[in-house]
Amino acid sequence: MKKSSLIFCLFIFSLFFVFNAQSQSSTFSPKGSFSLDMGVPANPQNPAFEHTMEGLLNAGLDYRYNVYKGLTVGMGLKYTFFTLNSFAFPNTAISGGMQSPGAYVVLGYEKFTTERISFTGSIRGGYSLLMNFNDSCRVNLGKQQISQSFFVEPQVEMVMLTDKVSEHGFSMVLGYSFYLHEFTNEDLCMNKIPSILAEDYEGITRYLSIGFGYRYYMGRN
Repeated sequence: MKKSSLIFCLFIFSLFFVFNAQSQSSTFSPKGSFSLDMGVPANPQNPAFEHTMEGLLNAGLDYRYNVYKGLTVGMGLKYTFFTLNSFAFPNTAISGGMQSPGAYVVLGYEKFTTERISFTGSIRGGYSLLMNFNDSCRVNLGKQQISQSFFVEPQVEMVMLTDKVSEHGFSMVLGYSFYLHEFTNEDLCMNKIPSILAEDYEGITRYLSIGFGYRYYMGRN
């Protein structure tokens, strides 16, 4: 957690440094935007979650409305997918994963520092299902193991328009997700996870996400 948190803090610091260095009167103040971001989850926590799961996708799709001078509010849908690390188990033939569909509201602030570049800081929070499917769940339950959790995810993003008069922009996105759920052997429908100690289950589920995004702006004059 310390390493990923340090990366996240350094990225935020660098964005705000650039923001302060380049800040000037905005030439574009969008009325709203549709956003899509897709990243790869990294450094999952708690220790049990890190040991047994590997991140493949962390994605969000939302609409944001510019309330006042870059202050935005919106809502959207989120989807994450982790695959089971079969090498964490004696039977390496075991397969499965965890998918987490959810919905959220988002609050953010976006500032165009040039005609083409904007920086955004936001936090999205909502409610998600944690749906584990693997061979153990199929045998013991005959279905997926489904838990529920609230989550929050702060993000920082740098967007570059394809042209200074374009409605289309592409971005680099860094986020950190916190799920108010403690990952345990019960999520995998197992009595015990090999080589996992009791203290390894402690701590909420969380992970860093690094990826890219697309944004369509409305209100281009």
